[in-house]
Amino acid sequence: MNTDESSIIKPKLFSCQESQTRLALDNGSLFGPIEIAYETYGELNAQKNNAILVLHAFTGSAHAAGNPSEDSPGWWSHMIGPGLAIDTTRFFVICPNVLGSCYGTTGPSSINPETGKAYGLDFPVITINDMVRAQHLLIEHLQIPALHAVIGGSMGGMQALSWALNYPEMVKSAVILASTARST
Repeated sequence: MNTDESSIIKPKLFSCQESQTRLALDNGSLFGPIEIAYETYGELNAQKNNAILVLHAFTGSAHAAGNPSEDSPGWWSHMIGPGLAIDTTRFFVICPNVLGSCYGTTGPSSINPETGKAYGLDFPVITINDMVRAQHLLIEHLQIPALHAVIGGSMGGMQALSWALNYPEMVKSAVILASTARST
């Protein structure tokens, strides 16, 4: 992206504050409230059918693309942008931080509302499916009925697989890179 295109990057924070949006975890508990940090690139069209969800790997963040002249250009700046493989003149790209992340989404360093202190070791064990359920809340909040594609590599690919399996009616296509169906 060149300097003119860096203005399309829109960092955002989505808060699930209501008790009805507490997240059901694979361990059987309800967790929340949660916040999801995410960035968007490009514009959502009127039909809301041009959204691509890009999911980061274990050490990644929501900052998938940006201006190469920045100190932190983005981990996929060579793939996301005008005229690139994920063309932001055609697609609305959403890249959320995973639940448990240290980059703005609720994680161990977040304040536990019940204690007023950081969750630390009290933060629940989070699964790939838990991450995807949190992302699903975000997509519902954005009122996007279906995703043109879900794309992820490594742990992001595991999330993309989970999206395709758990929300097949919402995923038109999935691109899974260097990933596996489960961890050991």
